[in-house]
Amino acid sequence: MPGLNIDRQIEFRNKTHASNVVGEMQERKRHDWDRFARPTLDTTNLWTTYTTGTTGPATVAISEIQGGICLITTGTADDDSVAMAKPIIYSADKKAIVEFNVYITDVSGTGLFVGFSDAKNEANGNLPIHYPVDVLTAVATNAVGYVIDADHATSSIMCCGVKAGVLATADDTDIDWADGETKTLRVELDVDGNAAFYVDGNNVGYVANAVTDSTLLCTTVQAITRANDGANTVRVKAYDAWQDD
Repeated sequence: MPGLNIDRQIEFRNKTHASNVVGEMQERKRHDWDRFARPTLDTTNLWTTYTTGTTGPATVAISEIQGGICLITTGTADDDSVAMAKPIIYSADKKAIVEFNVYITDVSGTGLFVGFSDAKNEANGNLPIHYPVDVLTAVATNAVGYVIDADHATSSIMCCGVKAGVLATADDTDIDWADGETKTLRVELDVDGNAAFYVDGNNVGYVANAVTDSTLLCTTVQAITRANDGANTVRVKAYDAWQDD
């Protein structure tokens, strides 16, 4: 009997037993996830955090609001940066995928990188890929993800990559991120190091030769203070990552 192919999702409509499944839901890919529903962020087993900003508060911590989030707070000095990251175990040749649900409080005072990078953190004042003084700049040797940067001339969400130190041509999603908006950002890598980008489930960009296929990467969110705007906050509500065995 041939298998049943489902294009998008399965919805269980029997509401009496909607919360119950007979047997295991077995995943083909390795899956790591977090919903930040613990009293404190587990920085021993789950996340590595960096508060390299020179001026407080610069924190990465659980915030007990509706549903639970990880609250990233940047330092008060211009270009103070902070980061949260997973282990460096993902790669394009394993068709890695990452998805973060992210909220930005003040877009005009924040720079943000969301995706994959070959390092869990960069020196203070840097993101893996960003737009300091409106110039697309790669600090990482290999990285691929979303860049939203107040130093850029636009608040548009950019799809960016750097492969072996060479910047790929960025793809503009033409989506402007407004203050107080939440978006789900997803990056899917293929075995050749190309990247497809999805915002809120919609395909919004593609970057060819975005990253070296065999290079090991971490999944990460890194934020930076821009425009001397003081401490700013980014909320991470949900995280998922997959790759082939």
